[in-house]
Amino acid sequence: MKKLIAAGFNPARQKVLTFEKLNSGKVNRAAALKEFPSGKGINFCRAAGCYGGAEAVLIQFCGGVNGSFIDGELQKEGMSFYSIRTKEETRCCDTCIDLSTGNVTELIEPSYPAAPEEVEAYVSCFKEQLKTASAAAFCGTLPTGTDKTLYARLAKLTAEAGLPLLVDAWRDVDDIFASGAEIWLKINREELAALTGKEDISCAFAYLSSCWGIRKAAVTDGPDTAYAYDGKEIMAYTLPRLDHVVNPIGCGDTASAVLSSELVCGSDIFTAFQKALGAASANCLSDFCGSFRKEDSEFLSSGTVFKPVSS
Repeated sequence: MKKLIAAGFNPARQKVLTFEKLNSGKVNRAAALKEFPSGKGINFCRAAGCYGGAEAVLIQFCGGVNGSFIDGELQKEGMSFYSIRTKEETRCCDTCIDLSTGNVTELIEPSYPAAPEEVEAYVSCFKEQLKTASAAAFCGTLPTGTDKTLYARLAKLTAEAGLPLLVDAWRDVDDIFASGAEIWLKINREELAALTGKEDISCAFAYLSSCWGIRKAAVTDGPDTAYAYDGKEIMAYTLPRLDHVVNPIGCGDTASAVLSSELVCGSDIFTAFQKALGAASANCLSDFCGSFRKEDSEFLSSGTVFKPVSS
């Protein structure tokens, strides 16, 4: 089986609180609570496991009581991972779901920097895992204050290994794009506009190609039109509407995982993204971030229609 290395820099101890009705400025008592490990790297690997197309191995920073909780729960899940232990405590994140409106509110605690020796340990682990990998993925941002050259160092190692690199990030990416690695970019529509300075989708993709030579890019926009680009052609995707959304958190990570799994197994970007969007939609049906039923994914993928964008 193909192997994906997921660089998940910033995990979280995730709590999902469900309220019959959430009232701003008042005391709110939750009707239900679920607690589990999350963060973009964890969600990526969990989704890859649900999909089954490729094995995903997570490398993350993890510290304190929350870090120990995360490690223990991931062991129970059977996830393959390496935690670089940090002196600083890993953050918590809270998802508040209002059943009366369907609104989902995400509360994110601050994260703390990884120390220089912790960064070096991360680099060593990543380099070792690349030896048996088919691709790598950068999942999200670094903990606040962490040496930003870590991105470039890992990207360069990926390029030296001759492997493609999926990037699910848009800040501080210039050195990543200049690393020499084949870039698979997966971000959302708002992030694409911020990265390129272009609101028009055709202009934005052209900018990616001319400035950084990116030939594989996929862009989500929640339930609205998604887009994929292969360096020449742009496809627009219409997603099936869901009657009920349980929790949308982790949809982007799910799309990244399935997109990567399909690409390393030889699918073209357009077919790979159709399947990725089906899985992302299926993730909305679960309150467990990055998880879905394969049959739901396949059904929703079959209902995801794509067609060329006219120039």
